[in-house]
Amino acid sequence: MNEMIDFQGEDLQLRRSGALFWPARKMLTVSDLHLGKSERIARRAGTLLPPYETTETLTRLSDEIAETQPEVVLCLGDSFDDAIAATSLDESHLSTLQRIQAGRRWIWIEGNHDPGPMGFSGTTLAELH
Repeated sequence: MNEMIDFQGEDLQLRRSGALFWPARKMLTVSDLHLGKSERIARRAGTLLPPYETTETLTRLSDEIAETQPEVVLCLGDSFDDAIAATSLDESHLSTLQRIQAGRRWIWIEGNHDPGPMGFSGTTLAELH
């Protein structure tokens, strides 16, 4: 269940997915998506994992966007499991990402796993001020 909280006089919605929605700013905030994690594990450790986490994560993110209709999506780092994962998404995942980004301001904050998703639409920042 989603829960509304008051933070410094602003109503924020804690989403059951773990996302945070700020209705007054029409901003959805997410973090630690780790897209491409199974691919990175296979590449580095040789361990094969079912490659479903990226599909599942993008589906959950798509659902959140459909429910909240944000104008701004803020990704607070570790959106990709590493820099190679950011360039290794398959066509269906790229298509989903492009579809959910369309018509929205998208802000990528760099994390310790990703130096910033280069080549994706939106703004990439080392930190947000």
